Amino acid sequence: MEGNGAQFAVKDRRPDALGDLRVLPDEVICTVLGFLSARDVARLACVSSVMYIFCNEEPLWMSLCLNNTDGLLQYRGSWKKTLIHNQGHTAEGNDEIGSKPLHFDGFSSLFLYRRLYRCYTMLEGFYADDGVVERRNDLSLEQFQNGYDGKKPVLITGLVDCWPAEKTWTAEQLLSNYGDTAFRISQRSPRKIKMKLKDYVSYMKLQHDEDPLYIFDDKFGDAAPALLKDYHVPHLFKEDFFDVLDRDKRPPFRWLIIGPERSGASWHVDPALTSAWNTLLCGSKRWALYPPGRVPLGVTVHVNEEDGDVNIDTPSSLQWWLDYYPLLPVEDKPIEFTQLPGETIFIPSGWWHCVLNLEMTIAVTQNFVNSMNFEFVCLDMAPGYRHKGVCRAGLLALSDENVGAMHEKWCIDQDDLNSRKLSANGKRPRFDEIEDYTSPPKYSHCVAKCCKLWNCELCYEINFLSIFLDEERDHYNSLWSSGNCIGQREFREWLCKLWVEKPGIRDLIWKGACIALNAGKWLECIVKICELHYLPSPRVDEKLPAGSGSNPVYLIGDNAIKICVEGGLESSVYGLGTE
Repeated sequence: MEGNGAQFAVKDRRPDALGDLRVLPDEVICTVLGFLSARDVARLACVSSVMYIFCNEEPLWMSLCLNNTDGLLQYRGSWKKTLIHNQGHTAEGNDEIGSKPLHFDGFSSLFLYRRLYRCYTMLEGFYADDGVVERRNDLSLEQFQNGYDGKKPVLITGLVDCWPAEKTWTAEQLLSNYGDTAFRISQRSPRKIKMKLKDYVSYMKLQHDEDPLYIFDDKFGDAAPALLKDYHVPHLFKEDFFDVLDRDKRPPFRWLIIGPERSGASWHVDPALTSAWNTLLCGSKRWALYPPGRVPLGVTVHVNEEDGDVNIDTPSSLQWWLDYYPLLPVEDKPIEFTQLPGETIFIPSGWWHCVLNLEMTIAVTQNFVNSMNFEFVCLDMAPGYRHKGVCRAGLLALSDENVGAMHEKWCIDQDDLNSRKLSANGKRPRFDEIEDYTSPPKYSHCVAKCCKLWNCELCYEINFLSIFLDEERDHYNSLWSSGNCIGQREFREWLCKLWVEKPGIRDLIWKGACIALNAGKWLECIVKICELHYLPSPRVDEKLPAGSGSNPVYLIGDNAIKICVEGGLESSVYGLGTE
C-alpha cells in the first residue's frame, strides 16, 4: 500500500519548544545552562521538551556536581544522581532519580550528537608513531645534555628497569594497597576534590564522560608515602634547582597520574617554562607536541596586561583529535607518538603538548629547573605580559608594529636565527620571506599573514626573548601573576638560597636575577649609595637583595640598606623594622 510520505513527516519541535531562544546555537544554550544552579536547571527542564533534553545532558550535570562538591566525591552511576545524593536526597525520597528518561522525536542536534559520540567512542585505532620523536635506550647524561636537554623531546627506555613501580603500579595492586586512600582528581573546578582510589576505580568502570576525570595528585607522597619508594628520579633529571627549598615551600613538582580511556591533558605549556619527564607504568598514551611559539589549532592564549597571568582556552584532548586534527595539512601536523609502559618522555622548556589516554593508564611525572632552563623560568617570573605571550604564542603575540620592529632587530643575526629548525614536519619559511608588517595590512592579507607568523620559527633563546621584557615594570612595584608557580617573596628567597648553596653557578644565577628582579639596576644603586656614605663596596655574596619585604634590602658588612621603591619614606622606615 502506497502512502503519502509527507503525512508521516515529523515536525521540528525546536522552534516552538524554545520560543525566542531558538535563535541561539545549541552550544550557546548549553553554556548558559552551566551558569545556573542545579535547582534552576531542574525547574527549567519542565518548561518544554527541548529544554528537558538540554537540561538532562550528563556533561551539564557533571559540571554542576563538580562546582558544588568539596572534599570527597563518590560517583553514583550518573552525575545527576551523584549531585542529588551529595545534597542529602535519596532515591526513596525523589521519584525522578529512578525514573526512566523521556524521549522525544522531531529534534536533532549536531552539537549534542558530537558530544555523545565523544562519550562513547573507542580508541583502538588512535595509536600513532610517525618516527619523528627519537627513541633512545640507556642514554648517558652527556648524550642527553648535548643532544636533547633544552633542545628537543626524546623518548627513553631503560630508565625504570630497577623500579619496584614497574611491577607494583597496576590497577589491581594499587587498589589492594591504597583502596581507602583519597587522591586529588584533575582540576575541573576551582574546588579541591578528592576520591578514594576504590571509588575512582569504580568511576572508571561506570563512566561515559567525554572528558573523564583523572587522578592528578601532587600530594600523593603525603597521602601514600610508600609510593615514593617505588621509583626514583632518573639520573638524567637529577639536577633540580628547586631542591634547595624546604618541601613545604617549593611549588608543586611531581604528580601521580591515573586515568581511563579518553581522559588526558589538553594542550598546555608546563608552568613557569619548566622542563618535565613523564614515565608510563601501565597502559598507553598518545602524545602530540609543537615547538615553542606554535600555538595548536583551536587553542587561544590570553595574557593579562596587568599582572601577566596566562590563561589558555583549549578543547579537550579527545575533542582536539576528533575535530581539529583532521583539518591540519600534513606540514602542520604535530610531532606524534604513542608512549608504552616502561617509556619515559622528556619535554623541554616551552614545548606545547597534549596527551590522550588510549586505555587505563598509570604514570608519574615531575617538572624541574636545571641549568638549561633556569633563565627561562626567571624570564617567566619577570613582571609584564608581552614576553609571556611571545614565549607561548610566538610572533602571533605581537602587534604589527612590534613585528616590524623585530624585523629590523632580527636582521643582525637573521642567518643564524633562520638556521634553527625546531620542527621535523617540514621547512619553515625564513623571516625575510614574510611581508613588511610596518604597513597597514589589508583584510585580504590578514589570514595569509597570520599563517606565515604561525609557521615562522620562534627563536627560543633567552637573549632574544628578553627583548620583550617591559623595561618600565619592576619586580618590586608590579603585580605578581596569580598563575606563577611560586609566590613573589618565595621567588626571591629561592634565588638567595641558590646564591648561597650553589656558588659554582653564581654567574647563571646572576643572569636569572637580572632578568627577573632587574638585580643589575639595584646593585648600581647600592654601589653609589656605598660610595656616597663611605661604606665598603658589596662583596660577591652581598650582590643580591636580602629579605622578603616589598623593597630591596642589602646587607653590606654591618649595615642594612633599604632602597625605597614604594610607599614613600615613612612607609619604608616602618617596613625596615620588619626586614
